Amino acid sequence: MGESFEEKAASWDDDPHRLQRARNVAAAVRAAVPIVGSPVTAELGAGTGMLSRCLADVLGPTTLLDASPAMTAAAAAAIERERLEGWRAVEARLDEGPIPGGPYELVLSQLALHHFGDVPGVLARVADAVVPGGWVALVDLDQDSQGAYHAHVKDFHGHHGFRREDMGRWLEDAGFVDVSFTDAGVVGKEVEGKRQDFTIFLAAARR
Repeated sequence: MGESFEEKAASWDDDPHRLQRARNVAAAVRAAVPIVGSPVTAELGAGTGMLSRCLADVLGPTTLLDASPAMTAAAAAAIERERLEGWRAVEARLDEGPIPGGPYELVLSQLALHHFGDVPGVLARVADAVVPGGWVALVDLDQDSQGAYHAHVKDFHGHHGFRREDMGRWLEDAGFVDVSFTDAGVVGKEVEGKRQDFTIFLAAARR
């Protein structure tokens, strides 16, 4: 994927800006998606599961899926520390084969989809893992035509953000309906010695 998260996992939750962003995104999810009845949930590319943990009061059994062994271990430690009953952390490559577990009533993702080459294929597999009437809430970067967000990442092979119309079409092609987009804030990064803010969107859709 071009970025090594192994060495970042142990201190991932220590960044107050990252935590505040997750809280802001969680608030956007609460506003956009009708979360009722403690839904069975998965978070894709979950890292330590920060987004799901910010929604823990309304979620049911939750599976945190990530390809990084270190992130998966950090997520498992957070689950134990916060005593999140029915939660689990699972190491999984989401671009290879079906989405593990499920069926799910809610699927979350925060800044993960841009790491996958075949995003429409991933969304189709997500649709297969979501029950009829279930929801997805997917947060990612708006299109970064200059590639500045990942300029510091050697051999980055993912996407430099997305056009919202493309993401909407891919969701509809995968079988989702009621697709909507809202602004979900910004991600700040230092680019060539200056801070630059990159906008992010929340795509919500029903199966």
